[in-house]
Formats: sequence, C-alpha cells, structure tokens
Amino acid sequence: MRIGKAGRWSCMGLLLAGPVAVAASCGGTSPTQTDFTADGSIGGNDGSGSSSGGNNLGDGSLLGNDSPTGDGSNNTGCTPKTCQSAGYDCGMNGDGCGGTLDCGSCPSPQYCGGGGYSKCGGVGLTPDGAPSCAPTTCQALGFDCGPAGDGCGGLLQCGTCSGSLICGGSSPGVCGTGVNCQNLCKQQVACDAGPPTTITGRVVAGTIPTYGTPDPVPNVLVYVPNSPPQPFTTGVQCGCPAATGDPLVWTTTAVDGTFTLPNVPVGTAIPVVIQLGRWRREVTFDIPNACTSSAVGDIRMPRTKTDGLGNQADIPLTALSTGDVDSMECVLLKMGVDVSEFTNAGGTGRIQLYYGNGANAAASPESNLTGTLATLEQYDQVLLPCWGDPVDKPAGDLANVVSYTSAGGRVFATHFSYTWLYTNNPFNTTATWVADAEYTSDVGAINTSFPRGATFGQWMTLVGAATGTPPSFPITSPRNDFVNPVAPSLTYVDATQNGTFPLHYTFDTPWKAASTCGRVVYSDFHVADTTSGGLSFPAECPAGAMNPQEKALEYMIWDLAQCVGPNTPQCVPQTCKSQNIGCGPAGDGCGGTLQCGPCTSPQTCGGGGQLSQCGYPDASTCTPTTCQALGIKCGPAGDGCGGLLQCGTCAAPQTCGGGGTPGMCGGGSQ
Repeated sequence: MRIGKAGRWSCMGLLLAGPVAVAASCGGTSPTQTDFTADGSIGGNDGSGSSSGGNNLGDGSLLGNDSPTGDGSNNTGCTPKTCQSAGYDCGMNGDGCGGTLDCGSCPSPQYCGGGGYSKCGGVGLTPDGAPSCAPTTCQALGFDCGPAGDGCGGLLQCGTCSGSLICGGSSPGVCGTGVNCQNLCKQQVACDAGPPTTITGRVVAGTIPTYGTPDPVPNVLVYVPNSPPQPFTTGVQCGCPAATGDPLVWTTTAVDGTFTLPNVPVGTAIPVVIQLGRWRREVTFDIPNACTSSAVGDIRMPRTKTDGLGNQADIPLTALSTGDVDSMECVLLKMGVDVSEFTNAGGTGRIQLYYGNGANAAASPESNLTGTLATLEQYDQVLLPCWGDPVDKPAGDLANVVSYTSAGGRVFATHFSYTWLYTNNPFNTTATWVADAEYTSDVGAINTSFPRGATFGQWMTLVGAATGTPPSFPITSPRNDFVNPVAPSLTYVDATQNGTFPLHYTFDTPWKAASTCGRVVYSDFHVADTTSGGLSFPAECPAGAMNPQEKALEYMIWDLAQCVGPNTPQCVPQTCKSQNIGCGPAGDGCGGTLQCGPCTSPQTCGGGGQLSQCGYPDASTCTPTTCQALGIKCGPAGDGCGGLLQCGTCAAPQTCGGGGTPGMCGGGSQ
C-alpha cells in the first residue's frame, strides 16, 4: 500500500459484476432491445365519412353478396361476408353477421384507409410536404437502456444495463458509471478474454495493538474516485454525505469487512476511498497488471484527520459529555481514534469533550453544548453517556436536541441519559418509559429479524463477542427503563434472564416523518462500566481488548454514522421539458418512464413529422367513421382506418343480421 499524492488523475467502457448499481463505462454496450411495432398509421380518406373505395354505400348496405341466401346456410339467415367479398384490403372489420374479420395490414409506406374505407393507399405526406411521423428506434436515439418515446406516441424499451452499470451513468439512456470517460477512466482495460482487473481487501478499525486486534467494519463504501474527493460540508447536514470525486467503480464491505472491487484502473498510485457516513480515508495502490485480481490486504479506518492521501482524512466531529460511570470515550480510543484527536471543546481534535460528571473536569460543562442549538449543530454526532444518576434536563436543552437530530444530527445516549428521551416530546413516544429497574447482570439476545439486526448478530459472532442462536452476549449492570418500542424504531437487543425486555433500540428522525435526516441510538446498559470522575483523559481508559459489551457499542458507533439514505452516486432523471419532448411517453434517462402528455385533436404526437411534438397530420389522414354513419345497428364494424367499432347487440330472440340485412337486428318473433 502506498499513501501519498496520486501520480495522476487520468474509459474504456466495461461491464462488471458487483453488489451496487454502478461501475465503469463510457458508453456501455447495446443490450438486446424489445421492439414495439408502431406503424403510426391513421389511414387516409377524404374526411367525408363516405368511402372512395366503392365498398360502402353509406346507407348501411355492403357491396358483394349482400342478400340472405334463404337456404338455411346459417341459423340466422345471415351470410357472413369475407374480406375479399366485401372488398376490404386491411384492418379489422365486421362480417355483417356479428363476427369479426381481420383483413391484414398494408405494405409500407401505404396505410389502412389511405386508399379509402379499409383500403390500402397513401404515401403519408403532411401538408408541408414532410413525411408523416415515422417512429424512431433505440439505435437511432443512441440509447442502450431504459424506456424511450418513439416520437409518435409509442414507447420503446431499450434494454437494461449489465453488472453494476447504471442507466444514464454515461449520458441519458446510456449505461455507464455516472462520469464521462476521462482521467482514470482511460486507464481501465477491457478484458474480453477473462475476468476484469479486480482488487480485493478488507476494511478494519484503526485499533492499535494496545487494545487488541482490529475488528472488521461492514457497510463501508469502497470506491475509486475519478477526481479528488471534495471536503465535507461542515456542520450538521440532513441525510447522507455524498460520495464525491466522480466515483468510477464502487462496492460496499460485507459483514466481515471484505470487498471485491472489479474494473479498477491499471497503473501506479491508483486512489481508493473508504467512506462510512463522515468517516473517510483515501489511500493508493499500484495496480500493475490488467485483467487479474490483486489482494491489497487490510485498509484501516482513519486514526487522525491527517491519516490519508494528501495528509487528509475525515473523522466525524463528535461532542461527548463525559459520564462518571460510563467512559464512552474509551471505546472511541480502542476503535482506533488517536489520543491526539481528543481535546476539550473548542480544541482542534475531532472528539471534543464536554464535562458531565466524568473525566476532564476542566472542560466546558455539558450545558454549554446543549444549551444552544447553534453549538449542537457544529457537530456531526453527540454522545451522552450515563452519569450514574438521572438528572433532568432543562426544557430548552431538550428541545435543542430534538431540533438537532431533525436537522440530521446523530445522538447516542446510555442508561441514565434516558433523561434526554423519556420526557422529551416526541422522543418519549418512541417507547413506553417505566420506573428504574437495575440488575447486576443479564444476557442480551440480538434481534436478527430485520436486516441491520441480522448484520449486527453476524458481526458480534464473527468478532467472538456473541454465541448461540440468536447471538447473545453477557451484559454487566443492565437496566430496564423502557418497554414496547414503537415502530418504526428498531430493537437491537433484548434481555433474557431477568425477564424479557428491550435493552437497546434506535430510531430515525424526525420521528415518523416521511423523510428522515438524523438518528438516535439508546442503550440501557453502559459502554464501559468504570468510574472516571476526576480523571483526565485517557487515564480512565484501561489497556486491553474490548469486552463483548464494548464491542457491541463499537458496532453501534459505526451504525450511528451510517447514512439515513443513499450515498452512492445517483443518475439524475431527465424531465419532459429538459429533453424538449412535448407529447407521448418517454424515458427519464435513468430507467424510468415519463408521460409527456397528449395532443389536442386533431393534432397527434409526431403528426407534423417532428418526433415527440404535437402536429397536424397528413391532410388525407383517415377520419374514422361511426356506426351511425355506416347505418349499422349491431355487431362489429371497421372504422375504415384499421380500427374496430362495436355497434351494439340485439334483444333476444333477434340476432345481428337475422332478418337478412347485415348489421341490422332481425329474425325471431317480434
């Protein structure tokens, strides 16, 4: 591994497999498309409603053998017509006896009705001499994915993207990565005869040997940027920080921290970014061999804010109010955050300590943090460990914490810091709060019934902190301060020995809003059950590996940072207006469908010869006739333009054509 300035920022379009929705391409391939037949035909006559083809007299009678035979050839006395006997060339028509005739289609450029009622003819010219609407194709549009309008009111399906390419990643309707091919994209190599150029590795915590073996970190975004990633916006933000730097290829780590990243560029000092919320670190690797897989080993999470490419890394700016019996700051230290990043409030460290009643008594009091919303909103996350006794908080401070999380802030509270929740509306409605019940020990069972809980259980088992089914771990000094968490909150851990009750849950904020920004995590047991009052950090933090209880909270600190929403690059959908599409269906360039509206009759979509725009069609355009104009009272009939009319039914015992007149009810007793 090399850490330092990348040698260069410099596509051959490739398809690649991976667990996310995008990868490298600059144009992609052209998947098999589904072609929709769209002849755009509304036929042609003189617009009078009468035929020029001689097969419709306009009085309801049809030429040909139009009288009943009287020989009992059918039960109604009606002899069905044929396309040939009726003189029909095309379209759907009635046989005069209640049946339907399909008389076929016309050879292009003729169309049904162009030569008269159900007769082929016409060449499809508009009044200005331009051709009538000819549907376009995916190929003509240059699209290889998603839906697209054919310009004449029809919809094309241009295929799907393979592997982890996204529709619209290169340009609207084209599979790609979301970037134009430049910089490192040009160093991707097509591997037609074998697997793509791939790197494999694992993302782990920054833990140093004093505190044991680094644990893997799941759900970390791993990507190759095609330009330098941009600094995060300071202060609390709604949702999820974007993966900047025009990600070229990306994936996410599995529960064991491993990843496989295919289609990486070939060369020296290829940058790789790992990002989990506002934790971010960029390193470089030499990838000398194309079309092979290279193992790059472990990539650790940042220890300091200068621990990355260009002496730049990111650790969430964290405010921590120290608690006398719960030294949560020690878990951050054991996770790998360097001691230099812990400073009192206002310092240069990324972990800024406020004084509750624990370590660093000289630090600013907790009230200086929570008493002003503007102060809270400077921080990405706020940790509020137990003080050893419940201490009710001022109403203004409670309201500030709610507003902070609603704006995107993250809050982690333990045990007696339930005082930030249990009387604080709407947090107090996320569960039922009960009188304190304290136990010496218990066993916490992990709830694996939802995806995040299942991942937590797998991770705790993997790192040796939990055993059994469901995965369970010992807990010192658990409490029972709440029951019945309310959906959509998620319960991670339940007690099992002193009764069954929840010990750890989380909910996103604003509570029960359609769109959420922030997160609250509450644990009814301590992170580190040690007395820290009067000590100066890090004196309160003993050496040695984390116990199962601390590992559970390590995982939850990673979980706290995770996005409340997607942070992978997204295709920006096009609109009808942005594509200058005035009518009919269209694609949004990202695999979705748009409906761009109908045209006001007699205009049609593409009728003036301009695709996807309303216009007046050919002056000889077929005007469909009606049952009334045909004098037909029953059964189906052709509209003369290739379409089919339904002209009604007869009251029993009469039948259509039963009286000997096609299209008229008759026969039977009156």
